[in-house]
Amino acid sequence: MNLRLTVTAAVAVILSSVSLFAVVEGAGWLYAGIGAVAAVALAGTLTRLPPVQASSAAIVLALVAAFPLIESGSWDGVVGGGIIIAGTVASLSRRRVYQAFAALVTYLALLLIYLNLVFAGPQSLGWIVPTTRSLRHLWLLAGQGMAERSFAPPVPGFHGIELAIAGGIGLVAVVTDLIAVRLRSPAVAGLPLLVLFSVPVTTAAKEAGVGEVVAFCLGMTGFLAMLAADGRERLRIWGRLVTVWHGADDEPERGPDTRALAASGRRVGLAAVCLAVVAPLLLPGLRAHSLFHKGPPSGVLVSLPKPLVQMQGQLLRTATLPVLTYRAGKGDAGQYLQVYVLNYDSFSRNWTLVAPGSRSELVSAQRSLPAAPGLTSGTPAQKIMIRVTLGQISGYGSKTFSALPLPYAPSRLQVPGAWRADDATLMVYSTGADLSGLTYSVTSRAADPAPVVLDGEAAAVPPGNQNYLSFASPERAALRKIALRITRKATTPYQQALALQNYFLKPGRFDYSLQTNIKNSPAGLLDFLTTDRRGYCQQFAFAMAALARLLGIPSRIAVGYTAGTRQSNGTWQVTTADAHAWPELYFAGAGWLRFEPTPGGSTGQGTATVPPYAAQAPPGTPGSSDQIPLPTTPAPAGGPGGTSGIQSKLNHDITNGGGGAGGVSAAHRGSAPVLPLGLAAAVIVALAAVAPRLVRSVTRRRRWRTAHDDAAVAHAAWQELRDDLVDLGLDVRASESPRAVASRIGPAQELPEAARAALRRVARAEERARYAAAPLPSETLRGDVTAVRKALSAQTTRTNRWRARLMPASTLGLLRAGLRHWLEVFDWLDATRLRMRRSPGSELADRPG
Repeated sequence: MNLRLTVTAAVAVILSSVSLFAVVEGAGWLYAGIGAVAAVALAGTLTRLPPVQASSAAIVLALVAAFPLIESGSWDGVVGGGIIIAGTVASLSRRRVYQAFAALVTYLALLLIYLNLVFAGPQSLGWIVPTTRSLRHLWLLAGQGMAERSFAPPVPGFHGIELAIAGGIGLVAVVTDLIAVRLRSPAVAGLPLLVLFSVPVTTAAKEAGVGEVVAFCLGMTGFLAMLAADGRERLRIWGRLVTVWHGADDEPERGPDTRALAASGRRVGLAAVCLAVVAPLLLPGLRAHSLFHKGPPSGVLVSLPKPLVQMQGQLLRTATLPVLTYRAGKGDAGQYLQVYVLNYDSFSRNWTLVAPGSRSELVSAQRSLPAAPGLTSGTPAQKIMIRVTLGQISGYGSKTFSALPLPYAPSRLQVPGAWRADDATLMVYSTGADLSGLTYSVTSRAADPAPVVLDGEAAAVPPGNQNYLSFASPERAALRKIALRITRKATTPYQQALALQNYFLKPGRFDYSLQTNIKNSPAGLLDFLTTDRRGYCQQFAFAMAALARLLGIPSRIAVGYTAGTRQSNGTWQVTTADAHAWPELYFAGAGWLRFEPTPGGSTGQGTATVPPYAAQAPPGTPGSSDQIPLPTTPAPAGGPGGTSGIQSKLNHDITNGGGGAGGVSAAHRGSAPVLPLGLAAAVIVALAAVAPRLVRSVTRRRRWRTAHDDAAVAHAAWQELRDDLVDLGLDVRASESPRAVASRIGPAQELPEAARAALRRVARAEERARYAAAPLPSETLRGDVTAVRKALSAQTTRTNRWRARLMPASTLGLLRAGLRHWLEVFDWLDATRLRMRRSPGSELADRPG
């Protein structure tokens, strides 16, 4: 086992990964990547243990990693987990193909366990064993991380991007360890290391000057160290180094002195690094470049944030972090803080950020912000002034675009720096300001109409914004049927809005959960309304906004924060757990009004509250059977609300109302496992342990039962003998005759004379059955095979005996033949390496390296 080269390969990956500093903010991703590399190095060490220990480690890791498949309760998951476990158990047979499979499982399983421990520990069993819940959490984080590719680097260091980078570094470490250590080709291992260097080049990462030089030198140092470690090991195999420098104390019996060659290698490497660093400075034609444009011209915005991705990243954080604090006036309640506005894009069929318009105005303390669209002077409004202090964690925004969390609708703002206000959405943004630690004051004039006033207002379209009613999709007809059914008793747009909101808030009808895979699309919305019934603020806000549009009520999505939690000193604290999305509906005279379809309290989004004008329906409103009194303060809600998704099918529902979704139960898919978890795991392990032995016994009985003459009995005896030899780990070459096998096995295994005689009789009977006109009598052949088997078992180790009983290798022949073409990865790579290194005419061409 070459621990030196293993450690050196791991260090080379870590040093090469430093080049990603220009892509991601912070250092959390680097720490996570170092841990992933350490896990891979440990896995590589386990794969190079003696066969029995390596197989045992692979089996344990396979059982842990396959637990979510078994826990899922679905038959495809159980079968997949069984295949993984059975394949690793088969590696006990010491067959190369199964050992390769077990090695791959060891690498990937240990990497998965590490990532699960770091990023989804609370959702795991004992923080170590992955579960379906923890894997779903990892999947959501990975999706959030991959979505951040659209940001202008460096992207914020959310857990999603940290998971994506740690997983990528871990996979690079797996490939590097396989090539550099197992295949002994460290020069080729530079290719996966090059992948890490190519990430900043193929993105719009900002040039970092000295930082890029340091990162390049560190990566090159790791690569050269890996080459030096491998060369040192090879020289030790060759023998004593021949050099012109000899010391008086040289002793022939010592190992080879590689210091001179190592010094030469260091000199060559240092010269190469210096040349690579200095050459671009001396040659004007060489310039740093990337495959994509690195930035916009001055004053042009090209990269807008992804609000939903950033919101999801905050909600999925394992540790809640403070984002901001604010102080409201005496007697004022907490305020929702709006950051972004989303509109439905009929082309992409999802909700996207409304980009600031060309008429955005500069913000200054001496002038008011643009007037709120649709809000008239006759509409009752509440004037609120708050002072906000942002923390060190920026929940929204990026290096190239920042927006301030503000209560809607802001009328005056005092903030340092250059900021602009969009006249349509009232979003206040900047393309260069730093949000960390920023303090500002804002005065807002929030509409506070009475329900009786709203009940008489029309759902007018905002001037010049007809697109707030559009909702083009194949699911439009089915979704409209659902909207009409929910609001069948409502007679005004306001009553329709209340009916939609209260439909989602009725206890037991929907479940609040961050663990959902529903897509941001009309098809995902239909699935949420008719089948899954589980989601968080994003799904609830999308559903109400879309259904409102289908009823002729203009709608949009606001993304920001709930009011947060009031502290003992009178301030309000907003954390990452308060990141939120909610629908806003447009009414003539009142403008955009917030509604809250997301459940609040302990069974929902903890600090989500319903505004006073939407807290309950006016007395005597038709259809009030679906409406309930709702809390108007951020206090955690008690009482009902924890009804499971299975019970929701008992409530009054809209089944048969969605196109193609009629009769579908509201129960969660996969909420009840098909098999008890313990029983499923026991069945898998039992099948993996019993199946080979059972197949071997059935094959033996069938052979003896179908042998009806002397020739057939001789053939059956020889086949049984060959299988016994294979089960005990003894090779039987296809080119050997029966007599040659008997002559080799008897002396090699030191069999007693009686067993050698029995072995010769079986071999002679097989030869006569093959080539002679008449076979020998077969009365004693079955007993001879049994005698030889017992003698061989007595001469072998206890481990081989138990392996032959529990996992007979002869039963795996057909499976081995089927998998040989795609699982013998190591053989194929090794052959390729030898062909690449072989040079015609060289005396050392065919020597092992």
